Amino acid sequence: MSSNVNAKIAAALVEARRSGHQADDSLWADIALPADDIYNIQERVSAAMGWDTPATEPSFWKGGGAGPGSVASFARLPAPWVRPAPGPFRADDFHRRGIEIEVAFRLARDVEAADLALRTAHDPAAFLDAVAVSIELVDFRWAGAESAASGLRQADVQCNGALVIGDWVPMREIDWSQQVARLEIDGQPAGQWTGSHAAGDPLWFAPQWLSHAVARRGRLAEGSVLTTGSWCGMVWVEGRSEVRAVFDGIGEARLTLV
Repeated sequence: MSSNVNAKIAAALVEARRSGHQADDSLWADIALPADDIYNIQERVSAAMGWDTPATEPSFWKGGGAGPGSVASFARLPAPWVRPAPGPFRADDFHRRGIEIEVAFRLARDVEAADLALRTAHDPAAFLDAVAVSIELVDFRWAGAESAASGLRQADVQCNGALVIGDWVPMREIDWSQQVARLEIDGQPAGQWTGSHAAGDPLWFAPQWLSHAVARRGRLAEGSVLTTGSWCGMVWVEGRSEVRAVFDGIGEARLTLV
């Protein structure tokens, strides 16, 4: 894909962010964006919005993909939209409000290319020191929302609106197939799930995350965070809400929309 197309897509996303109005995705509906172009657009938007931070500082990431054996995709999240639980965030700052309850992991040490070569990159727990419950708020800067082309949605930080993170607890071995997760909205039960992460193991793409971040930024700093995908699918909320996610044995997180 030409750099000019990447620049135009990035400019549309930046304008959507600044204006609060969704961008017209139909202009690029038939374009298949390679991964490098997706990441280039993400980085252009981050730079234009003033979200860039030095690679020596912790960063926040989300990942996704079809599961073990597939190539994962990633987005470095804008730090202003990542907060300790419960936030809060203004409900009116979002076009849509999709809730995903997740677990996040924290990097124990700086990681560079030499570290990946020397350590067992296929054992992600060796690089992580803590786990927490997280709640992602999904939103869309494209007018087509979830119907926009996949590459455009990935370029738009994988449709992230905001993320809150609960209290960190030390890493330990967890049987993810038996992990129970519960969601409450405005104090009312909204679902319970057991072993329901789409990939089975939420850490399946952690080795790819380490390699991706180091390749793009040269270093992944101690304290960086990876949130790992929904246990509840997508649950939509309207306007002001109090959302609570509980993962047995790990903890909880709350998201307040005011």
